[in-house]
Amino acid sequence: MRNQVGFATLPNMAKPATAELWIKLTLPGIGQVGPGKIELLRQIAAHESISAAARAMGMSYRRAWLLADEMNRLFAQPVVIKWQGGAAKGGASLTAFGRTLVEQYDALVEQSNRANRKLLSEIGRSASRNQRAK
Repeated sequence: MRNQVGFATLPNMAKPATAELWIKLTLPGIGQVGPGKIELLRQIAAHESISAAARAMGMSYRRAWLLADEMNRLFAQPVVIKWQGGAAKGGASLTAFGRTLVEQYDALVEQSNRANRKLLSEIGRSASRNQRAK
């Protein structure tokens, strides 16, 4: 299934009965990419704007801009293209590499969850229901 900007969407699991993986990619000596940065990329693709993406995620424009800039520095090719204001009011979009990065991250998460479904289910069933989620 694909969303409005063409990225694969994972099934909607309102209250999962299993534990879920939270995957952060560490690029040793370079940096990290995790679900938050990937979601920012999705929002930039959807809104074609860093400021609109920031608003959608409840973060400051400065924070979103710094994260987009950081991702551009993490890789040999740019992830986000930004253009100046003026009549077109500026904006941003993902490069082909940026779109591929989101798709590859989503595939990694989906495949990891599928490969570990049984263990995640066992862990989820063993979790204490008395603790509040933080």
